[in-house]
Amino acid sequence: MRNSTKRILAVALSVLMIHSVALAQLKLPVSTIAGEQFYYYKTKKNESVYAVAQKLNITKDDILKYNPSANEGFVKNQVLFFPVSAFSSSSSTFKTAPKRTIAASSEAVIHTVKKGETVYGIAKAYGVSEADLIARNPSIDYSLNPGDEVYIPIKTVSSTSSTTSNSETAPDRREGNLIFHTIKYGETLYGVVNKYNTTVESLLELNPGLRSGKFLADDVIKIATNSPKEIKISKEFRQFVPYTVVKGDTYESVARKYNVTAADLRANNPKVRQLKDGQVIYVPHKGYETRTVNSSTVTTQELERTYSGQLDRIFKSQEKNNEKSSIDIAIILPFQLQNPEPPKQALLYTEFYRGFVLAADSVSKHLKKKININVFDTEHNLNKTDSILALPALKNTDVIIAPSEPKQLARINNYGKRNGITVVNCFSVKDDDYTNNSAVVQANVPASYLATYVADWLIEKFQGHTVVFLEDPETEDKELYSLIKGHIVDKNIPNKTLTIASNLTGKKLSQYMDPGTSYVFLPNSGKRALTNKFIDALLSVKKDRFDCDVALVGYPEYVIYPKDLVRKLYDVNTYYFSRFYCPPTSSSAQALAHKYSNAYHENMMNTAPKMGLLGFDVGIYVINSMAKYGTIDEDTPLYRGVQSSFKLTRASNWGGLFNKAFNIVHYMPNREIRTAVIK
Repeated sequence: MRNSTKRILAVALSVLMIHSVALAQLKLPVSTIAGEQFYYYKTKKNESVYAVAQKLNITKDDILKYNPSANEGFVKNQVLFFPVSAFSSSSSTFKTAPKRTIAASSEAVIHTVKKGETVYGIAKAYGVSEADLIARNPSIDYSLNPGDEVYIPIKTVSSTSSTTSNSETAPDRREGNLIFHTIKYGETLYGVVNKYNTTVESLLELNPGLRSGKFLADDVIKIATNSPKEIKISKEFRQFVPYTVVKGDTYESVARKYNVTAADLRANNPKVRQLKDGQVIYVPHKGYETRTVNSSTVTTQELERTYSGQLDRIFKSQEKNNEKSSIDIAIILPFQLQNPEPPKQALLYTEFYRGFVLAADSVSKHLKKKININVFDTEHNLNKTDSILALPALKNTDVIIAPSEPKQLARINNYGKRNGITVVNCFSVKDDDYTNNSAVVQANVPASYLATYVADWLIEKFQGHTVVFLEDPETEDKELYSLIKGHIVDKNIPNKTLTIASNLTGKKLSQYMDPGTSYVFLPNSGKRALTNKFIDALLSVKKDRFDCDVALVGYPEYVIYPKDLVRKLYDVNTYYFSRFYCPPTSSSAQALAHKYSNAYHENMMNTAPKMGLLGFDVGIYVINSMAKYGTIDEDTPLYRGVQSSFKLTRASNWGGLFNKAFNIVHYMPNREIRTAVIK
């Protein structure tokens, strides 16, 4: 049976080879049209398409492909054209380049630093150690600013050999057959796909941050090299349609009629200088045929012609929720229901869940898709988490709400990446899996980004002010304080540092203030004890030093200060930044609190932030995003909720998303509160 199959294949291949060289053996005359060589054959009187096909030992389809008008019969003395390239012995009718396997590229991977990025975050995104990154770029150990270029250490130079290099001309870093590539000016997505012997689908899947129009120079992308596959390619070829000239015709008028250029029309009829009534000329048309070929054999132009206009469709096809009639959400949190008296953290998770359910209830009536919420209790046990993730039905989930416990969160993040499921981290602000896991949505602004955004806001808001850093040696610096201070110092903004060992007096503070100078004060912590050490001094200089403008920038903890201390914050002219904010007189918050107590027969706990409000805001944002767009991504518009706002951006082309929206709250001396969402 096997030998018989081989003989059949051999005969079939022989027939194909005879067919491909047949025209060349007929010794048909050749004409050059617009730089391309064509065989031509003039039909005889009453000759049929079938007769010509037999005479030339080709198929009827071969004739009609290049001469489509022949399907209606020949005009008198019609000339048939066949491209030499399609019928020569060294070509097939769908000519492709030989398969290729790329070698290592001789280029460096250069990362351009963006606002908020840290050495640690960049190292994690590229899978290198901080030590190796700093060794390659010593200056970043002292300063890292937006726009800086960081060279990524190279690990291997090919898929079969390994070496380490610190040269700017070293090749792309590889992880197996994965590399990082810095987009060059003028490069296109299709050119990169062709260069690295990969596919458009693979490149877009690995880099969700790419969109048509967002293939930008100096950006870095991840590529799976030498990963071709069978793809359908659209091949362009030239067709010829006869046209009988009528009186008054010119090349220009006929060209307009057929939507071609007069130059192409003249090139197709090189022996015809002027058109005469009754004369037959040949009009060029673009024909296309689709073949399934190996992607490693196509050209950049063929890729562009085939995929142009299809990128959005490809992205949509990669989104799980696109064609589903339901939105499936899994809430996997340690409710610890097995515990007769669950700890406070478990109760907060329960409150979040309840707020999420209220959100689903409020939007479900307006949606065409059904909302399915499956709830799982991890019991704060990693083994229990693993057993939940082993459930087959979970793979149909669109979104998972994950807990803050690092090991459980890491497990769920990896599960989301493997199965194409979005994982929303609402609780942990220190987890950084969003840097290199495209499935992760970090709902809280990461500290490094928040510090950069706040520093930029402060510099713009208080132009011409001197920044005074208030440091209590007994109070550990808040992480955000150190980062904000670093950005302000790096940008050479006028600044001073004032150490507060004991209660600061207005007289002592006044000694540090130059006449006619404006000051904005930033303490190293939001702790109440520290604020009590300096707040009266600020009130004093604000009252007595009318030659100086004074303001305070502080922290979210201010919202839980006692009323007498808050009144002082108003008088000082205080601003504070926060990931969460709910105005005390918010009617929407009050209505939601009333709805919560009616539904669950208890009030939300007095925490900052309120977990019930957080659950509601996350629920509204997630469900509406999935319902309207089929996904959650950076194109989703800003959402301003009861307590939280969301505007996502992507950490890298291959990384996840993080929320960049935060609040600036202004306690004004006239006792008004103004808020602004910065995004």
